[in-house]
Amino acid sequence: MRTHMRSIVFLLLCILCLAQGVLAYELVIKAPGEVRVGAPIEVSGNTTFPVGTEFDLVLYRIQTTAPEIISQKSIVVDDSKSFETTFSTIGLDPGEYKVEVRFPADPGSKLSSGSVTMRIVKVTDRSGEIVITSARDQVLGEALRIEGYVPRAGVVTLTMKVTGPQGAVIPPEVIRTSTVLGKEDGFFSRTVPVNERGNYYVDFSDVKGYITTVKFTVDEPAGVTVSPIMGTPETTVGTPGTTVGTPGTTAVSTLPTTQAASPFPVAGCIAGLLLLALVSRAREKRR
Repeated sequence: MRTHMRSIVFLLLCILCLAQGVLAYELVIKAPGEVRVGAPIEVSGNTTFPVGTEFDLVLYRIQTTAPEIISQKSIVVDDSKSFETTFSTIGLDPGEYKVEVRFPADPGSKLSSGSVTMRIVKVTDRSGEIVITSARDQVLGEALRIEGYVPRAGVVTLTMKVTGPQGAVIPPEVIRTSTVLGKEDGFFSRTVPVNERGNYYVDFSDVKGYITTVKFTVDEPAGVTVSPIMGTPETTVGTPGTTVGTPGTTAVSTLPTTQAASPFPVAGCIAGLLLLALVSRAREKRR
């Protein structure tokens, strides 16, 4: 009897363990071990969680103090049971970061032992390997000039990709640096004709991979500024004595033609006529 009871208990325990195993879901994420600043961190994964399950993928910066949240992306499980997203590294400092799964509530025993919910990513910076000497702000008709050098590199091969304002990508171009007598730097110079104003992003890479992204801004040529001329005559509008114009400039009043001033006063004309009559009478008496 005791042996029979032990068998039943053992069977129930096995059934319970199997039931718990069925309820456990697997979630595995993948991410590169190292990326350059400017290149995205590409995260992908798959899961056995039911369709509609939601969780976040969070990018942290690993520090001696509490981890700093850089960015997070929401994931909703669909029929494919797989997912992918990217995190931008533009502006990030070199160092170690981690990508981790975060559920709205603690999943507890729902995660299987084979799940991988965290990855460490090392972010490195190669931007100092290229020096740009052309202006970052350029004008249409002269753009896009891309000039610079690779310090102490000599003759090397670079790949240059240009992305325009509307996201259009100019086909990547392979360029080879050249040297100058007495210097070890590898110099390059290219002009990519563009006809649209806006921001252009130039990605540089070599045999080791991505190096850096450089931003150029292209705009219309600046217009000619006309300086005001001081002393420009002004005209009077309406009642004489009232002027309209820029304060400080010379004003010239114009009188209506119907109000032209008379050269002689009226009283002067009358006095002249009387004097002429007296002189005429005096002449008659003398005769």
